[in-house]
Amino acid sequence: MKRLFRCRFVAILLCCFVPTLLWGGESTLCPPATEGVKIQAQFATGRPFIDDHRSQGWIQEQSKGMHHPIGLTVSRLQHTLLGVFEWRATAEGEKRCLYLRSLRLDLSYPDLKVYIANNYRPGSCEYQAIYRHEMEHVRILNQHQEGYVQHLRDRLQSLAQKQKAVVLEKGMLEQKKQEILQRLDQEVKRELQRLDTKQKTAQAEIDTPRSYAQVRADCQRW
Repeated sequence: MKRLFRCRFVAILLCCFVPTLLWGGESTLCPPATEGVKIQAQFATGRPFIDDHRSQGWIQEQSKGMHHPIGLTVSRLQHTLLGVFEWRATAEGEKRCLYLRSLRLDLSYPDLKVYIANNYRPGSCEYQAIYRHEMEHVRILNQHQEGYVQHLRDRLQSLAQKQKAVVLEKGMLEQKKQEILQRLDQEVKRELQRLDTKQKTAQAEIDTPRSYAQVRADCQRW
C-alpha cells in the first residue's frame, strides 16, 4: 500500500539559523526508492510598485542610516518549499516507510517598492533620473535571483539524494514530513543568505556619492 501527501513549508529569509539536523537513515525494513526525487526551482520576476508621495525626509528616515538622499528601493524575498511524500506499509504492517518524491522551490518579491521623493514632479528630468537609478536596483535584485535558480535546483537535488526512506510508527507521518522539510528549508536559507550577501555588494556599488553625483548630472538645473 502506498499513499502520496503534499506538504508546504513557507519561510521568509531570516538573518539567523539553527544548526542542521542529521538526515534520517534508511532502514533495512524499507525497500530502496524505485525512482529519483523530482526537483523544481523557479523565480517570479519582481515588479515594483512606485510610490512618489513620500517626503525626502521620510525616505531618508526609512533608509536606516544608509545614504539614500532622493530615492529608495525596498524588497523582501520570500521562498516557499513544497514537498510531496509517499508512504508504504512494511511487510509486518505495523510501521510505515516514508519516501520523499518531489520538491518545489518558489522564489518571489511580494513587496517590492520604489520610493521617489514627492518634491520631484512626475515626468521631470529629476524624477526620471531617480526612477532610472532605482530601476537599476530592481534589475540587480531580479538578475541575481534568476542567475542562481539553477544553483538552488542543483543544491536541492544534492540534498534530496541524502534523504533516504525513513521507517516510523503510523502516527508519526505528519511530524516526520515536517521535520524533513524543515531540515531542507534550513539549507535553502543558508544558500539564500550567501546569495543575498553577493546581491547587497552589487547594490552598494551603485549607492555611492559618486553614483549619486552622476544621477544629478543628468539634469542641468538639479
